[in-house]
Amino acid sequence: MKPKLIIFDGEGVLYDAKKAMKIFEREYDKFLKRFGTSFKEQKKLWLRLYPKISTGKISLRKANEIVYRKLGIPVSKVSEWLRKDREINLKYIRLKKNVKKTLLKIKKQGIKVTILSDTVQPLRWRLELFKKFGLVKGKHYDKLFLSRLIGYEKPHPRAYLKVLNYFKVKPEEAIFVGHDRAEMEGARKLKIKPMTFSELKNCLK
Repeated sequence: MKPKLIIFDGEGVLYDAKKAMKIFEREYDKFLKRFGTSFKEQKKLWLRLYPKISTGKISLRKANEIVYRKLGIPVSKVSEWLRKDREINLKYIRLKKNVKKTLLKIKKQGIKVTILSDTVQPLRWRLELFKKFGLVKGKHYDKLFLSRLIGYEKPHPRAYLKVLNYFKVKPEEAIFVGHDRAEMEGARKLKIKPMTFSELKNCLK
């Protein structure tokens, strides 16, 4: 049976942020050392706030302000770092091979395409990235769902259900394309068929 909807994970499936993350850590450590602290110290505080940031309970800016106060860094420096963070993302995150070609092939079959991504970043950052990639809403995908906007991260059932309900699709009529074991299992538990990107490409041949 042909699916009605294909749900793609973002990072690790459609695009690769490994290089961006390495550069982010290196540059952030250099930035923080100007104020007598380090990325390691920042990370301890950040991880405590992460669940609230990724589900939209507090903004990325607000979270940084909280951390900077605790580390004794002037809150005015948050804007400086966020500009750098955005630049690193735009420069170093890479679209994976054959992504646009595969998305177009799916869309031509009349199947809806959506992206379900866990992130702490603002929507506009992700849209800027997609513009750089040449990923066009309506042409390559139908809707983008971010955890910080829907209030849930994968593998929480409500993350997938938000997408299914939006498209009015039953779980067995959808495919989740991912790479993380817990997220794949989260989809399977709801009767959404999990696949890797390679498996999906083979199905489309």
